Amino acid sequence: MQGESLLNDATALLIYRLAVGAVAANSFSIGAVAPTFLFAVAGSVVAGPAMAWLTLRVTDRVQHVPTAIILQFVITLGVWIVADRIGLSGVLTMVCYAIAVARTAPERIPARIRIPSYAVWETVVFVLNVLAFVFIGLQLRPILETLEPAARGRYFVVAGIALVTVIVVRIAWHMSFNAVIRWRDRRFGFHPPRPTMLRPSVGSGLVISWSGMRGIVTLAAALALPAGFPFRNLIVFTAFAVVLGTLVTPGADAQASVARARSAATTIPSDRK
Repeated sequence: MQGESLLNDATALLIYRLAVGAVAANSFSIGAVAPTFLFAVAGSVVAGPAMAWLTLRVTDRVQHVPTAIILQFVITLGVWIVADRIGLSGVLTMVCYAIAVARTAPERIPARIRIPSYAVWETVVFVLNVLAFVFIGLQLRPILETLEPAARGRYFVVAGIALVTVIVVRIAWHMSFNAVIRWRDRRFGFHPPRPTMLRPSVGSGLVISWSGMRGIVTLAAALALPAGFPFRNLIVFTAFAVVLGTLVTPGADAQASVARARSAATTIPSDRK
């Protein structure tokens, strides 16, 4: 599901890039955009797995741990650069590449290389996420300082409406899907593909609906807008409000629920000896 989500995000970012280009050029033509879009999508879907196959053939021969980790970073950046230079979508190619590598790499890479490389990648991703929020915070202060009180109030209203819309749409979408799945299980029986899967319920649907958070992709898309783009400051402010709002409210509640569940699972009743 994470891979599918990343693929959806990458495709959306490609459409987003074309839309921003259309606004900047003040013109749009399906006949002019469609070939570029189709080439970028089809080429990225093919190039990503092809580069993954080549990467695995190269890294299989590397046994030195530091060299293997450095090579992973170099190849990853190289895949992005090559895709961008030949006119493909760097994001979509990178996602397809990563999905293809993740399918077989854990079996092919020995544990003495896999464990430290996972630790390094998780640390780098954490640092990049922190830096992204720091950069967006640095941009927010000039935006708010240049606004008049009346305009600042409108910014907060728009951001609040966007936040509520995101939360409500997610709940409506997932609960509709949850209802269809529960109807299917009642009619045809519950046959999970894995024995550890639980039967979906209204409660699980509400938890999943409420705990969804919008992340770094939203901020990256807002920050990628050109400096002269119409209402760029409002878009950046709204994107940050949506991310912060879904992180503090549903995200905090979800973390608290997980903590209570873990505490209840590890608590031994007093009447047991």
